[in-house]
Amino acid sequence: MLDLESLIAILEACKKNKIAELIVRKDSVEIRTVSPSGGAAPAAAAPQPQVSLPAEEEAEEEAAAPAKPAEPAASTNVIQLTAPTPGVAYVHPGTTVDREPLPKEGDIVEAGQVVGLVEAMKLFNEVTAPKKAKLSKILVENEEIVKTGDVLIELEPL
Repeated sequence: MLDLESLIAILEACKKNKIAELIVRKDSVEIRTVSPSGGAAPAAAAPQPQVSLPAEEEAEEEAAAPAKPAEPAASTNVIQLTAPTPGVAYVHPGTTVDREPLPKEGDIVEAGQVVGLVEAMKLFNEVTAPKKAKLSKILVENEEIVKTGDVLIELEPL
């Protein structure tokens, strides 16, 4: 079975190499990805790239858990919010994804307020503020592919 980490690595390679369309077949699963802004569209008669994946053991998916704040930096009073799972980060102010708009840098956020989202396999995992704080810095781009534990946002406690 193709695990999420492998899929993310493939998508990152497509983005980096400006591949507009890719089809991956593994056992009975076929995944097709089309990049709306990736590379140029493939020529009509161009051969499709073939991707071979090494044999992989089946892995259970990690249960989606809310983001946990990383340990504050020793020299500063900063709370770092990390990605709870690998996926696509939504952190751009005003992004809604069927929810309240996300806050922007400088906004005061309340404990439990959603400050970002990480989408994995059409499941949106919330990144929430652990306590009332000022959103001091957004460290990733909107729709950037992130890994579990990547720091997304920094908060300054009030």
